[in-house]
Amino acid sequence: MRRGRAIVCATVLEILGEPLVLLVTVASVAIAALAPAMHYHQFGDPSRMARDAGLSALLLGGAATAFSGTVRTFRREMETGTAQAALAHSVSRTAFFLWKFAGCAVSYSLFAAIMSLVSLIVVRGAEIGGAIAAEKGDVARLWGPSLAFAVAVAVVPLVASAALNRFARFRFVLVANVISLVVAAIGAMYDFDPALAGRLVPAFMLAASPALVIVAAAAAFAVRFKANAASSLVAIVAACMLPLLGNYCLSDALADGGRVPWMYIVAALAALLPAIVAPLAVGVAFINGQDVQ
Repeated sequence: MRRGRAIVCATVLEILGEPLVLLVTVASVAIAALAPAMHYHQFGDPSRMARDAGLSALLLGGAATAFSGTVRTFRREMETGTAQAALAHSVSRTAFFLWKFAGCAVSYSLFAAIMSLVSLIVVRGAEIGGAIAAEKGDVARLWGPSLAFAVAVAVVPLVASAALNRFARFRFVLVANVISLVVAAIGAMYDFDPALAGRLVPAFMLAASPALVIVAAAAAFAVRFKANAASSLVAIVAACMLPLLGNYCLSDALADGGRVPWMYIVAALAALLPAIVAPLAVGVAFINGQDVQ
């Protein structure tokens, strides 16, 4: 168990130190924060644009983070000999593969948490902005403090981590990713609305879950194939999932104070389990059937 925790922690730190992961996170946060600020299309619901932008950023950014981080960390293990070193310490190949997958899943979960918190900030700001606009007879737009916090999630980590890297030699990318989560949590707590969180968080959990299929597929293919081939195969898996995403991205269910029923969430997650387990089984077969360099 101790070896397993070490593998998970090392994988999380490795993925959070990937520049591409930070780039995707910053871009996704920017989309979620700034798209609702273009307040010219409200469709009668001031927070709809905020919800849609957050879900879209989570789906697109999550898919990019899931496959890129997973493929790169697995290929690095296989090609640099670190996998062989880990297997030399009484860790079975199956356990090594599954612990690495767990680390990749945790890393993706941190990205999903950042995006969920940013969306909570922006949707809250859209609701307050809509209420102020209705009172003043103006056009609904984002509430200033919420917009400031959302933008800060993208900007503050870069500035702070740059300073820490310059004066204390902290790892720039890793620290920036961690600070993004901290700033997002602080922003979400400002003028926190428990009822809104109770509606949004389960819906974003549901929207984040299909990317775990991509993580599992990326882990399986990266064990057997080079990075380019593994990425191409993961892209095919992602394309096959597109028709199913409508069952997990339920923005309309949140309109007018609505929520996604917990029974639906449980059923949708249960339906997703075979699609996660199947590539994991393939990955276990791959890693047990080849020589680890």
